[in-house]
Amino acid sequence: MNALKLWGRLYLLIWLAFIQFFVTVFSEIFGVIYVHSVVGIAVVVLAVMNYRELVKTSAPDRVKRISKVIPVMAGLNGVLGIFLYVFTDGTVHWTTTILHLAISLAIIAQASSTATAYDMWEEKEFK
Repeated sequence: MNALKLWGRLYLLIWLAFIQFFVTVFSEIFGVIYVHSVVGIAVVVLAVMNYRELVKTSAPDRVKRISKVIPVMAGLNGVLGIFLYVFTDGTVHWTTTILHLAISLAIIAQASSTATAYDMWEEKEFK
């Protein structure tokens, strides 16, 4: 994973979060909880790795602040994933599923913002 440049890992996080969103939806239908868990853990690990590497750069602080939130949201999504596993029926399950999906979308938005801003900064496309 270290062979991939930071900008590539930032964009990879977007796609992993996108996959996580769909796996969340389909795990309800097909019961692929293990795939869901693996993708979720990958999102958390990649989000933390990206943030740690981004902090080491001289990228604008705004980009770093946006990136800092992603591991927190991914961790919260993991906690919600445990609730999904424990509560398999009823209002708690559906409420948790909606929150889980909303946070997945928020991760996609934050990761997209971070990746684009970092890429533009690295290419000196803004001042």
